[in-house]
Amino acid sequence: MKGKNTAIDQILNRLGIEALNDMQVSVLSASDKHKDIQVLSPTGTGKTLSYLLPLSQQVNASLKKNQALIICPTRELVLQVESVFKKMQNAVSVTACYGGHPFSVERNNLGENPQVIVGTPGRLLDHFKRKTIEPEDIKHLILDEFDKSLEFGFQDEMKRIIQRLKNLEKRFLISATELEEIPAFTDIKKPLLINFLKKNKVSSRLLIQKHIVKDNKYDALFEVLSSLGQKSCIVFCNHRATIDNISEFLHSKKMTFAAYHGKMEQEERELSITQLRNGSTNILIATDLAARGLDIPELDCIIHFHIPKYEKEFTHRNGRTARMHASGSAILLLKDTDDFTYLEPNIASFKVDMQAVSHPEWITIQLPRGKKDKINKIDIVGFLLKTIGLKKDELGLIEVKDRVSYTAVKASIAKRVVKESNGKRIKGKLAKFSII
Repeated sequence: MKGKNTAIDQILNRLGIEALNDMQVSVLSASDKHKDIQVLSPTGTGKTLSYLLPLSQQVNASLKKNQALIICPTRELVLQVESVFKKMQNAVSVTACYGGHPFSVERNNLGENPQVIVGTPGRLLDHFKRKTIEPEDIKHLILDEFDKSLEFGFQDEMKRIIQRLKNLEKRFLISATELEEIPAFTDIKKPLLINFLKKNKVSSRLLIQKHIVKDNKYDALFEVLSSLGQKSCIVFCNHRATIDNISEFLHSKKMTFAAYHGKMEQEERELSITQLRNGSTNILIATDLAARGLDIPELDCIIHFHIPKYEKEFTHRNGRTARMHASGSAILLLKDTDDFTYLEPNIASFKVDMQAVSHPEWITIQLPRGKKDKINKIDIVGFLLKTIGLKKDELGLIEVKDRVSYTAVKASIAKRVVKESNGKRIKGKLAKFSII
């Protein structure tokens, strides 16, 4: 046990986490004793790490076979799980499979027999059909955000995948909302229930306020955003078309923001999240696709441009702020005639204190080269500090993707960086930086 605790302490240190929360401790302690576990906990409470920690201990790193399968409803969650697992830096290998990702790349990665596979239901089923995933040695099954998978209609895909897993020894069912019953196709009959939905007092750290729309909702949004200054926030909308309208409006107000919805290309969505993460924008305009499963920093505020029809969507949105040990606020844009039964009757009013429009101190520059070009963060840091002469405090977050890299630099020097990098090389390749 001591060795196990030491290994977990090392992982937490790599992740920059001081200690596990109560939910994570409960899952970790139960994982050795129980075959089937159902975890219920609100959005933003660290459910991903709660099952990755025991999984990293239970999978045999010396056995080069597929041993664990993690099924997620969205590409974003798949990428988040893969990212967290890699940051843990243990000896267990992982690969991701999802729509929009080259099948040939995934087939090659699976050919290396990674111990852990994380993917979306449709793409995983495709791999099983083509026999690029071997089911015989898969002992662990994790159904992450299972409630959302059901909501998205993935029952058939998950059923057909699970039918192929004849040798399962452990099943985790992870969810942010309670289920009326667990579907029979999961073969989870009497799981140990770890329920933190009511024990986690996220709402006690969440300040809910309203801003009454007098005439134009877009003007009301601008009043709130101008009052928030550079606080980070997501503006949630019920419809993609509204995001386009808000984008046009905020452009006219010369505000810096990013958009996020399902019709955007995967690379575009990833860029928007990168800009929010690295501080080159503090405003994300999004549909409920951004309510769960994104690896984003602590947000100061959530703005409900539209109020969702159901309370669970409202709760998931609010879960992007006031997470873990932090506080946050949710601001509702309401008309006097609005009536949502799940809202408290006496919501405090948001205090408008409009400020002049300001822009973030960071800006994102793009390098059209990435991991596939053998470029890494150290290469980019070395180039910008030594070749271009940036100071350390002028350089922000760097994210290296397969074919592109994004770097946050101080906005005041971005044009100089692009100009001075012209004609120079990184690892023998031209450094064609551009401003996003």
